[in-house]
Amino acid sequence: MGRTVIAEDLLQDRIQEILKTSGKGIITGLLVGQAHGQKREDYVVHLIRTPKIEEDTQQAGKKKKKGSATRSESLDSQWIAEHAKQVQRMLPGGLNILGIFVVLPSEENRNIQSQLIQVLYTVHKTLLKTPWQKAVKTEVDEEEQHRIVLQICSVTKKFTTKTFNVVDPRDSGTVAEWKFQSVVSQWPLLHTAVTVNINIPVLRGEATKSLHQQLDTAIGPFCECIMQGLCTFNGVLRKGDQPLLAQEPPQSKKGHGKGKGRHKESKTSHQPTSDGPEMFCVQILSKATNNKSKEVMVTECGGTVFIRGLIQARAYVHSKATVAQASQAIREDVVRSLTARCELLAEDVLEVKDFTADQEEMDITPRRVFGRLHDTHLSVCDYMFEDEGVEDCTARCQELLDITLAPDDVEIDAERLPEPEELEKPMCELMGDEEEEETDGEDVVNAQASWEKWKKSYIGTMIGAGIAVVVSGLFMYLEN
Repeated sequence: MGRTVIAEDLLQDRIQEILKTSGKGIITGLLVGQAHGQKREDYVVHLIRTPKIEEDTQQAGKKKKKGSATRSESLDSQWIAEHAKQVQRMLPGGLNILGIFVVLPSEENRNIQSQLIQVLYTVHKTLLKTPWQKAVKTEVDEEEQHRIVLQICSVTKKFTTKTFNVVDPRDSGTVAEWKFQSVVSQWPLLHTAVTVNINIPVLRGEATKSLHQQLDTAIGPFCECIMQGLCTFNGVLRKGDQPLLAQEPPQSKKGHGKGKGRHKESKTSHQPTSDGPEMFCVQILSKATNNKSKEVMVTECGGTVFIRGLIQARAYVHSKATVAQASQAIREDVVRSLTARCELLAEDVLEVKDFTADQEEMDITPRRVFGRLHDTHLSVCDYMFEDEGVEDCTARCQELLDITLAPDDVEIDAERLPEPEELEKPMCELMGDEEEEETDGEDVVNAQASWEKWKKSYIGTMIGAGIAVVVSGLFMYLEN
């Protein structure tokens, strides 16, 4: 028995739009959605067409392979995989790339089968190598990881759907059922805010590593802590196998006397809304470490890197998801967002400035902004640097996510850039102010109180503005 692929009902118009623009050519793209996890079902919520190779993709602010621009093949697996890599970091928690689709004339159907399988496996392998995927280390069944291939005939409008177990390279695929159904409106929204405050000593032997490598190594323990943390939903710690939207059983109908017979509303751990989906305020609690080792290690360091800020995270899960699945989705979004910022910052530093030793650097990672996906409550995201505007975000969403957003549709106040005075005090405390100043000790107390006040004013604000992550360091490498 094959799997069932449930496509959001709104995608029927989306597919018709794609078919109108296909002509006699071949159109490829990505399927975005969510796997059920327990049943043999997958939910598809968005179809993203692959950008044309001839277009100037550098305008989107993302790094692409320069050598791919001259290739003329209909299916460029490397180009599609690179597109998938960039799309993945623009998705909220719970949404992932489930596979690929292709629109083609019927005469091309048989000739392209082997190429489609090659593209699917290339996309899967590329996503496995992304920094956030390495940090997440999702515990999945290593024997089965299904990905979807959807073929649409531009002449007959016929849908052919197959799923492939990408873990098994010999898998020939299994026919799946594709059907449209309105499901997204019932998906709950999870949101949280996570404080990041990481101090990393740069070992002398690692001083020659790139900024990306240093950041990737630095955030590893933090990401592991997040993935192992416990999640409370609206302040309640719940069992992992419990349905997220579980309702309490109705009260007994006994006692229908005078003034009785009215049933009280059952209390749940989620917040129903009259005009939208259920929303859950999630708090991630890190497990206490039990380090009884008394051994002291002294290591020579060449510098120090600080990463701090507050991250706004969002995730969506299907209406039948368990508490464990919801916890996994929101934790993955925190890790995905942090790794994406560090990766984008490293690329930006490499492109626009010389990152040299023997100097103090302070860089602000791009802040996270959100935009609505079609006419649903689902959000996609982008990362906007301090020198960019909303127009840059809408252009990237059009280029990479294949959605059109007006400037007013972009939610830019979910996070904000830190003010200079908010950075100076903490930096002086952490790095040590070696300047000889006449201070009476009271200033030190006030500085500490200021920093604590700054933190507390944003910690616990789940929907309010977060602070974009700041990466700073004193790179005094001890190199000969």
